[in-house]
Order: sequence, then C-alpha cells, then structure tokens
Amino acid sequence: MIGKQIKGTGFRGCLNYVLGKKGAYLIGGTMCGQNVEQLTAEFAIAQQLKPNLKVAVFHATLSIASAQKLKDETENDLRWRAICADYMKAMGFDNNQYIAVKHADTDHDHIHIVANRIRLDGGVVDDSWDYYKSQQIIRQLELDYNLETVTPSWEIYKKAQTTGEYRYSRSKGDKSVRVQLQESIDRITQDSPSMSEFVERLRQQGVEVQVSLAKTGEIKGISYSLNGVAFNGTQLGKAYTFSGLQKHCNVSYDRERDCPQIEVLMQQQKLGSVIVAMPENSQLASEVVALLSHSQTVNAESNWNDIWRQFVNRQQSIPQPNSQQQKQCDREIELD
Repeated sequence: MIGKQIKGTGFRGCLNYVLGKKGAYLIGGTMCGQNVEQLTAEFAIAQQLKPNLKVAVFHATLSIASAQKLKDETENDLRWRAICADYMKAMGFDNNQYIAVKHADTDHDHIHIVANRIRLDGGVVDDSWDYYKSQQIIRQLELDYNLETVTPSWEIYKKAQTTGEYRYSRSKGDKSVRVQLQESIDRITQDSPSMSEFVERLRQQGVEVQVSLAKTGEIKGISYSLNGVAFNGTQLGKAYTFSGLQKHCNVSYDRERDCPQIEVLMQQQKLGSVIVAMPENSQLASEVVALLSHSQTVNAESNWNDIWRQFVNRQQSIPQPNSQQQKQCDREIELD
C-alpha cells in the first residue's frame, strides 16, 4: 500500500477536487454531508472551535495495486472503509470529522481522505512527523489486511551501512554516523520544509551542511558532517543528494528564496563562535542569543581570562574534522 498526505488551509478547494473527479463517490467517514456545499458548511462548524488555526485540512490518499482489488465492488468498498477507519484512528483522528472518497481514475485502486485536524473536543491533531508515522501505520495495515508490502521510496534510495560500520556500531551499542544522518534527515523532512529550513534544522541538531555552487549560482551538491565524520549526499543514498531531497524527501527548493538564506547559514557556520561582552540579563543579550544559534553565555562575574578559558574548553570538547577529511569532503561535494 502506498500512502501520501498533504495539509492545507481550505476545505472547499480540496473537496472540489476530491468529489469532482469523474466516478468519485463517498464510501465512509464521520460526516452527514453528501456534497461539497454541505460538507464545507459542516467542516466550518468545527473550525469555530479553533478559529486561529490556519492549516486545518488533512488530505491523504491510500492506494493498492489493481491486482489486490477485490472482485466484488461492495466487498472492496467495505474493506476500504475498514482500512480508512483503522488508519485514521492510528493517526490520531479518533474524534474528528473526515470523509473517505473512492476514485477510479487510475489503474491503482485508491481512496482519498479529507479530514479536519480540529478535534470535536476542541483539540488539534498533532502533525509532527506525520509522514513518517503514516508509513509505520501503513506497514501494519498491510499485515492486518494481507496486502502487498511496498517499500517507501526513501528506503529504496538509502545506502546501507558498510560491514565495518555495522560491526563498530554493534560493538559500541550506538548507531553509525551514516545511520544517524539518514534518520535525522528522514525526521526533519516529514513536513516538506524548504531547502533553507532543511539546512537550518540540521544545524540545530549539530550537523554541519556544505553546499557547492555552480558559476550560475545554482546549488550543485550537498554534504553533511557529524562528529567530524563527513558524507556527501550520494554516500548516504540517492534520496539524500540535492536533487534527491526534492524528489524523494519532499524538500522544496526555490533559488531566489533559498539561496540567500543558505549563504547566510553557511557564513554563520564558518564564523563559528563569537564572544560578545554585554550585560547577561539585558534585552540586547537575549536578542543576540536568539539571533546567533551557536551563541554561548558565561558567568556575568567572570573576568576576561575566565571567559576565554570557558570558551576554549567548550571549543575543544567539540570534535573537529581533520584537514584530510575536509579536503576529501570538498572534493566529493563537487561530484555529488
């Protein structure tokens, strides 16, 4: 089974698409409405519980291969209704408005689900990492309903650990840097971030990101470094290259929007730490800490020798890539 989901702001547009397809029909859900107008009005009632929530629409599709479709249409629809109910409950939509609509416009047998993230008790369904969560639920549904297992695209394009990495991580009881990087990228791309947001999120997790630019200003490649160990995108797998992030990990890229922001992030990364002397509890100090993601505070009573000693000790505790690793990373990123 393959599942996809997106979030939006307007129910009417989503309903027009889902119900407007030739041959589309409702097969289940928790609502009374039978057409776009009725359902839009019904969704609007629950939206009054959280009027300031902008992204209230949850739109998902679930599909299976045509060979797995049951011959009896009624039985097939009943199975889809049960699958949908199980899926929505596992995703946290156990007290929400939603509809399930059957489509027949492709070879794959599939349904569309339109749901309200606002719960009828006034809460909101958490959408953190929902794409990753959805895949786990789908794997369980495949077992429950005896459906063919489909490997997610990012798993197909993910490079496995080397034998040496596997043995080392097993002996140390910890994951290899390759796996840590792959899992971090998988987690932070679940809500389809922009490329600049992607780079910033990795930096916040202690991952250094390097990008290479063509003479035209376009990004050619991307590389990652954690705890002094560097991998280019290809070494992690096709899904982790610059183009793969967009194709397989739902990272959006717009040159005019992202390149200037990424250049700023790269400059901040090169600058590293900066010592700024000012009253620790001042408004300006709090603004500097908010602006500089890697800023550090020291004891307000410290003299300059103490401040410098604290700074050096902290820097020495951070693993740094050696010159050979950095040169190798620079060469490989050009080829990514």
